[in-house]
Amino acid sequence: MSDELLSFNITKKYLAFKLECQANYEYGITVLTGPTGSGKTTLINCLTGMVMPDQGEIKFLGNILYSSLQKKHVPPEKRGFGYVFQNSALFPHMSVWKNIKYGYDLTPPQKRQIKLSSLIELFEISGLLERDVSTLSGGERQKVALARSLATSPQLLFLDEPLSALDKTSKNSILVYLKRVWKDFNIPMIYVSHSISEISALAQNALVISDGKIIFTGTATEAFQKEGNT
Repeated sequence: MSDELLSFNITKKYLAFKLECQANYEYGITVLTGPTGSGKTTLINCLTGMVMPDQGEIKFLGNILYSSLQKKHVPPEKRGFGYVFQNSALFPHMSVWKNIKYGYDLTPPQKRQIKLSSLIELFEISGLLERDVSTLSGGERQKVALARSLATSPQLLFLDEPLSALDKTSKNSILVYLKRVWKDFNIPMIYVSHSISEISALAQNALVISDGKIIFTGTATEAFQKEGNT
């Protein structure tokens, strides 16, 4: 692929599963798709640093994040990535505003590229800021989760099936916001999903994983044609 962003060649073994993947990600929005249990979440957990591979190498913009040969493992908080989970993972004891500001405050001033006011405007959440997160709908929670992740000014945003628990209307709304994130902030994304509608509406490129191995890289359209889609 051209414009290489993230490259990896890693192995991670569990009792009944082995992840053995080699591929590159490029700039833009790329989907990671494949059957349930194929290793999607394990792979992105390795790439984000939440899980340490057994061996191999991970490089981001040419910099080594993990190397078994060099015995190097950059911790998640030092990788400059954002991560949006399926269940939003908001802090229940904080208001919407405090959730969003949390990541912003942890980011060194010289690395703050995104204003909180820009995120509040983008996601249209000015009326939610004083709310307790327990009172939010599923769609509102994911908007806040996205704003919180982006408040750290990430160089790359990971999203692990962020819309799977939402209704159709909420899904469509969040997809529009994600397109605007790429357009307005130029932040590349790695989006985990097996939904045809989500991928076709959002992703430009695709990696397909099966049984712990990358079996296809190319455009999202090519991935659907080749796999007959899951």
